[in-house]
Amino acid sequence: MRVASFIFALLLLGSSLAVAAEPGATLLHNGKIYTVNDAQPWASALVIDDEGSIVAIGDDDDVAEYVDDQTEVVDLEGRLVLPGFQDTHAHVLDASSDAQGDCQVSPQDDAAQWLEELQACNEKDDGEWLLGWGFSVHSLLDEEQTPRELLDSIITDRPVAIMEETSHSYWLNSKALEMAGIDDETENPEGGVILRDEAGHATGLLLDNAGDLALDKALPPSRALADIYYQAVLAGQDELAKNGITSVADARVFWRRGHMEAWRRAAEKDELTARTTLGLWAYPTLDDEEQLAELKSLYDPGSADSLLRVTQIKFYVDGIIHNTTARLQQAYNQSLPGVEPKGLYYFSPGRLERYSRELAKAGFDMHAHAIGDQAVSDALDAIDATGGQGRHRITHVELVAKQDISRFKQLGVIADFQPSPYFQPSFLKSNEPMIGDRAYAMLPMRELYDTGARVTLSSDWDVNPVSPLGIMQNALSLGGRSLPSLEAAVKAYTLDAAYTLRQEKDTGSLEVGKQADLVVLDQNIFDLPIKQVGQAKVLWTLLGGEETYRDKNF
Repeated sequence: MRVASFIFALLLLGSSLAVAAEPGATLLHNGKIYTVNDAQPWASALVIDDEGSIVAIGDDDDVAEYVDDQTEVVDLEGRLVLPGFQDTHAHVLDASSDAQGDCQVSPQDDAAQWLEELQACNEKDDGEWLLGWGFSVHSLLDEEQTPRELLDSIITDRPVAIMEETSHSYWLNSKALEMAGIDDETENPEGGVILRDEAGHATGLLLDNAGDLALDKALPPSRALADIYYQAVLAGQDELAKNGITSVADARVFWRRGHMEAWRRAAEKDELTARTTLGLWAYPTLDDEEQLAELKSLYDPGSADSLLRVTQIKFYVDGIIHNTTARLQQAYNQSLPGVEPKGLYYFSPGRLERYSRELAKAGFDMHAHAIGDQAVSDALDAIDATGGQGRHRITHVELVAKQDISRFKQLGVIADFQPSPYFQPSFLKSNEPMIGDRAYAMLPMRELYDTGARVTLSSDWDVNPVSPLGIMQNALSLGGRSLPSLEAAVKAYTLDAAYTLRQEKDTGSLEVGKQADLVVLDQNIFDLPIKQVGQAKVLWTLLGGEETYRDKNF
């Protein structure tokens, strides 16, 4: 990047001092600016005023009148500029926090290796609980000993809770089961399964929402945790900016654990570097009357210039196919022990409809995790019950019944996809024992796109890497399920995402009157083979014209 004086700007623009110049403005020129504006797809220069708005865009001649001797001039040297990326589904706080432990094991290892690694963690970690993550459910269940017996063989004097690689199950020792109040008589919580052996004894493996029985005990609100969450928000913001993300939806805010306070603390200190929308977690086990009242009281759309808004509700309708807890219309070919043949519900269809109706009236948009085809159908029904109120989305959308494909467009429901490498053919094959040929119909992204439904792309960070460029590459690498073009993928991560977050009038494309949320890349991804798109690097990120990230080489 080169910053030039007004004299240099005059030489480049070949213009004279113009009376329309913006005081304190910044000129970006000599670039390849992809605007995501159909009326003007490409430009080479734009001017940002001192309030962070775009006041001119086009070529050098188009913007010359907005330049004077106070203008900061940035020579892009031919680099690509895009609107700032907007991630509609990321777990910013959780992904950046070590509250749930920093003891990591690999799902590719076996139980013997996990135990060795956990023993090492136990020796250096002095917390009340030993928390960690990374194991594989299926590998664990292949062992002769039960999960709790395996952990008890190395640690008996403190509770241990290890989150599985997908975050949808927990592995506990006997001490942790005791601390969580789980015994042979404990019923399965709504949306969860306590796996048991043939004698009815808890094996130490908790699926989906059953894991929260332990986590709520391991992470009670405290001053120390509040500081950890706050630091996680700050660290998460840095990572977003580094990846060119200028807007984000935190997709599961545990408002009973102090997550809200961490976000508000950062906002009050003016430390946010991304426009942030919080999705409040709808707890499946809370009393409906009390929870609905509490959620409504937390609604906060903020002011016009707020970087923090509380306007979304995050539901889990079901679990995941990997654990046979996603809710299907037809039974699994084989299920994990204790799981119903068609999977489970976090919220029954009736409860989901009630919550959606009441919370939409209060101003909230629904963000529904639905993976199985029955869960997707139920989520569509619940959104239909809102009577057109809101900009609701269904996220993951891994299996969709044929009769429901057209309903996304008809109901105005946004389909939010995370096309990670797990959806390559080799991953789909791994689901075949559980769902047979249905595995090859997973992630019908192109089919929904072709109906005219609004499609967004997101990361689900930290289940997947946060890089939008990597996600876009994946979205174009799935054969017949791929999006049709890189332009479509960029729009899904910018303008369509902005619509989802109710900010398309101010962000999502680069045009006059919108905020200068933008990213500069080191390569023109439109000139790259698809398989190299994810290798491009972010050099510079601006939020409302303010720098939030700069690569040392820019």
